Amino acid sequence: MFPRPEVEARLRKFVKVRLFINDRKPAARSPEWRAMLEKRFGTTAIPLYVVLRPDGETVGTLGFPGGSLDAFVLYLNDLLDRGLGQGR
Repeated sequence: MFPRPEVEARLRKFVKVRLFINDRKPAARSPEWRAMLEKRFGTTAIPLYVVLRPDGETVGTLGFPGGSLDAFVLYLNDLLDRGLGQGR
């Protein structure tokens, strides 16, 4: 979904971070990350998109169990309309 021009253009305004919560390697921190997601956001849904302010405050979350590209673009547009996403 991210390489699509309509998504990629909007995502350029955000700093992107990935968090892998399903790594099964013995030294993986996946269980810790899964627990953090459950505690902080009330879900471990994959994929889960979270927008945070630099101070760590949650602006919004959006899960996509079978979600659509249109819904994701609308979500990004809403964030940008609210003046968020001024990243590099």
